[in-house]
Amino acid sequence: MSLQQQLSTIFGHDITIDIKRVITLKSIAIKVQGKVIVIKVPFFLNNKSIEELISKKNNWIRKQLNTQSKFKLFKKKSYISDEKFLYLGRCYKLRIIGDKKNSVNIEGDFLKVNVKNEKNISKIKKIIKEWFCEKSFEYFNKETYDCAKKNNLDIKSIKVRQYKARWGSCSINGDISFNWRLIMAPPKIIEYVIIHELMHIKEHNHSSKYWEHVRLLYPNIKEAKEWLMHNGQTLNI
Repeated sequence: MSLQQQLSTIFGHDITIDIKRVITLKSIAIKVQGKVIVIKVPFFLNNKSIEELISKKNNWIRKQLNTQSKFKLFKKKSYISDEKFLYLGRCYKLRIIGDKKNSVNIEGDFLKVNVKNEKNISKIKKIIKEWFCEKSFEYFNKETYDCAKKNNLDIKSIKVRQYKARWGSCSINGDISFNWRLIMAPPKIIEYVIIHELMHIKEHNHSSKYWEHVRLLYPNIKEAKEWLMHNGQTLNI
């Protein structure tokens, strides 16, 4: 029986165990992603040592599996009419319309996409993403500058970016970036991320003093964090 199979009997046969041996690694690193446990180990570490190290992390791994089992997962889009898309916390049905000019806009409960070729899925996806990125910049630019002005904070620039594992960032110079996908979250959640990044202008760390600044402007930190943790994967197109 392979090491992966042995570990599957411990954590469950529906759990995928991915063991990666890395020459440059000096210690074991474990990451839980949904129903996948990614285990990176030093290249020459024997199986018995790996088992022992994972055994010590057993409770932590089970806790992560339990927590992530409650996450709402993203369902890959097909880009067909009536499919649902999120924008500022609301669901809109996609409506694809043949037109000479490509455009995207919201009308009532619909996200209307005008496109030359209604069957060109890659083009439809491209123009929808471009629209989301454009709207993200407009929204984050206005809301962040408004919040900064109220709190006497200086911002150098605001950008939207493609991030895999973060919602925003703030450089020591006051350059603030947001994940464009955040525009799909409810405004109250976006407000938390904006405040989170702005307060790094005062404290460029996550010290207790930093969290005091955040809490003063946004008392419900825990609720916002939990919402992003459980729903973050659904903020995608």
